[in-house]
Amino acid sequence: MTQDLSILSNLGSKLATFKIREAIRKISVGKRTAYGGGADAALANTLKAEGVSNYAASRNLEDALAALQVAQTSLDEIAALNQRLAELGALNANNSLLSTEDTAALNQETASITTAIDNIVANTKYNNISLLGTSDVSLNVGASPNGSNQLTITIGGISSIASVTSASNATSTSNTLKSSLGTDQGQVSGATAAARARKNVTSTASAILDAAAETKISVDLASETAKLTKNVLLNKVSLSLSAQANNIQSN
Repeated sequence: MTQDLSILSNLGSKLATFKIREAIRKISVGKRTAYGGGADAALANTLKAEGVSNYAASRNLEDALAALQVAQTSLDEIAALNQRLAELGALNANNSLLSTEDTAALNQETASITTAIDNIVANTKYNNISLLGTSDVSLNVGASPNGSNQLTITIGGISSIASVTSASNATSTSNTLKSSLGTDQGQVSGATAAARARKNVTSTASAILDAAAETKISVDLASETAKLTKNVLLNKVSLSLSAQANNIQSN
């Protein structure tokens, strides 16, 4: 009986010592996978990879939003110039009361505005990529973590008007341009809303997945500390019982 008690006490002490080491190792590194937990580690790696992919998609969408902001700024400036172009056309309509110098001034301003509009269209770029043009511009943005379901942005073309140098043509040119601008501004506004919404989704998903991955491998410090304390006590009891059993045997 005494010998059995000694054996059981020694086994209890060894088991408690093993669990003490396990708890200390987990607490010291803060990872439950530091001592086993291969399944948790595999799932955590998968979640982490998904989180990183969502973060990359979010960064892509940030670039898209920046590019759309550039395009919107240019369209706003073109719209402002087009308002002046319409005004010049209206002023020219009163040409029976205009002097030759007045008409020349209107023509000169008309030419300056149409040239400026063409220059804005040609030089509206993001990372040296054209955002506006005389034909439709189409951009594809990697907006999802798996590379599919891209966000496609289309901005309609704006016809070149630099050849318009006479205020007599300003009204018709302005009306045509106004129609194109309305379409383009709607496209940019819609794409901006879509990009912002998808960025919110991917950035939030990235944070959630990262947190889930960390939870899978992180140690519950309160639980592990409680286990450590329990096994320290069990080890002491086992050693005490073993010592008593040995003492009884020696007597």
